[in-house]
Amino acid sequence: MQKSVNERAVVRCLLHGGVAAIPTEGVWGLSASTSDLGAVQRILAIKQRSANKGLIVLVTEWSMIDAWIDPRWPRHWPVEVGRPSTWIVPVSNACPSLLTGGRHTLAVRKVTMPALVRVVRQTGPLVSTSANRSGRPSAVSRYEVVLAFANTVDYIANGRTGGYRGPSTIRDLVTGKILRGG
Repeated sequence: MQKSVNERAVVRCLLHGGVAAIPTEGVWGLSASTSDLGAVQRILAIKQRSANKGLIVLVTEWSMIDAWIDPRWPRHWPVEVGRPSTWIVPVSNACPSLLTGGRHTLAVRKVTMPALVRVVRQTGPLVSTSANRSGRPSAVSRYEVVLAFANTVDYIANGRTGGYRGPSTIRDLVTGKILRGG
């Protein structure tokens, strides 16, 4: 996603209900707008992933998900330093259950990769899940994505990941417990 023309194509795809493969900080991801649950369901079908696992939502500002946050939770948003982390946050019933896997929490990551920030600012919150079939290793190159998804996604971006190795660390924002990675 290094070229602005490519970013425009990614944004156009996502705003028109498409599924796009895009590089994220550590791996390639499959993305759709959180406002198009049909596109989100397509991602689950493409990945052969159960809807009860929940999905990660990308934002540029925590306020992008304010309408979904449990109003009883005193908001103490983390200050990101270094590698971006995915945070599990308490949500209200206003948050679509397709995003949460039926839980009362949502996985959210505030993106820092410049091209990804520009895309999310234009599209609003995006679902992002690793570009792989469920249970298989995540794609770390565009080549791997093309081989696996050329005929199933609407657009495959150009570019490289942000240079981190592997998927993001997942942490519970309320307890601080690390749930994945570290």
